[in-house]
Amino acid sequence: MDYVIKLLEENQRYLERHIRDSNLMQNNMKKATEELSHVSQLKRAIKILKLKNNKR
Repeated sequence: MDYVIKLLEENQRYLERHIRDSNLMQNNMKKATEELSHVSQLKRAIKILKLKNNKR
């Protein structure tokens, strides 16, 4: 379970870095909002998995 959480966190950091480094907010707002929605979904998944992992 820890491996999956770590993998999701790495993916989240990669997407955030990609949005910031390529200036997507200024260049392509539609693509940036899609990427940000993916980031928020990853954050939600990480939070749920961490809660389930702590309950065990």
